Amino acid sequence: MKMNNKGFSIIELFAVILIATAIIFPAMTTLVNNFEINDRLHDRRSSTSIAQGTLYGLQRLNFDDIEAAVIQANNDGLYYIELNNSNYSDYLPDSADQALCDKLFSTIWNNVTLDETNFRVFIYNFNLPDTSPNLYKTTLLNNTLIPGAVRDQISLIEPLSTENPQLYRVTIWIRYNEEAQSVVTLNGLISND
Repeated sequence: MKMNNKGFSIIELFAVILIATAIIFPAMTTLVNNFEINDRLHDRRSSTSIAQGTLYGLQRLNFDDIEAAVIQANNDGLYYIELNNSNYSDYLPDSADQALCDKLFSTIWNNVTLDETNFRVFIYNFNLPDTSPNLYKTTLLNNTLIPGAVRDQISLIEPLSTENPQLYRVTIWIRYNEEAQSVVTLNGLISND
């Protein structure tokens, strides 16, 4: 009897499938991981752009209202104010300032939108005096309502003995992903000029 060699045996087909799987599976896994990394980088770039635009926009707010809010927070022993999408009207009574904040906090950049838990602005004294009875820096560093990344930025500030009432520090905090390290912080100043 003569054998027909026109096809593949089952063993040969399984061998081809096994080799193809060994090559294709890691390539597909790498491709999917690259898509996820690219999405996170896209969200980070968008969040950085939102933070930069917010810092620029904060310069246009009524300085007297910000100053009054920070002074009240200092008198209350809190030493900072936090602006976010749901509370900016508590600190800024001027309708033009509220309209600007409404635009800042509802910014959509490359399909990235942020809510008040993921987009927060912290404003506090420029010099952060840390002598008794007003322990500005120590109080801020121990406040667990302030995100860790913001407290890390505050820890780098050297307290100054001379006051500068015409300047306030701003830290913009944006969490663009649920992962702990997926945070953008941007520091700046608000001045009365």
